[in-house]
Amino acid sequence: MKKLSVVLAILFVGILLAGCTSQPAEPAVTATPTAVPAVVETPAPTAEPTKEIVVVVVETPKPTATATPAPEIPTHVITFTQDLTIMPDATAYVKVGTKVIWKNEDPFKPHTIDATSDQLDKYFGSSDAVQIPYGGSLEVVFDKVGSYDYTTGPFQPQVQAKIVVQE
Repeated sequence: MKKLSVVLAILFVGILLAGCTSQPAEPAVTATPTAVPAVVETPAPTAEPTKEIVVVVVETPKPTATATPAPEIPTHVITFTQDLTIMPDATAYVKVGTKVIWKNEDPFKPHTIDATSDQLDKYFGSSDAVQIPYGGSLEVVFDKVGSYDYTTGPFQPQVQAKIVVQE
């Protein structure tokens, strides 16, 4: 068994040495084609002068499409603070098309908004109170003139508030 191991070790070393000493093959030589000069016959001069017609082609530039920036949506932010206040105020006066964003910056508790009018329910998507967790927000774009009443709660003093949308 020892002899077999010694023989295999010697064969292995021999194969390694044979692989290390081999030289890479020479790159194959390829013939580069040579250009054969073309023979061009020129016409014999004639007594009559040549007449040339010059055609001028004028291309009109095609109009390029210009990206129209999306119109900026005006925003109004209402913030719930950790000292249980609403900033800037519970009643907001905004124009049609304004995005109202309720943000919760109270790190200790979630805050809720509860629509007290059917008109606001459609913007909230249901008649249930909407809970806004810490760091979260609720965004609503008001597209119709009107007065939209809501209340806040339950972890702060309940506040009667409204969004007044004007032209």
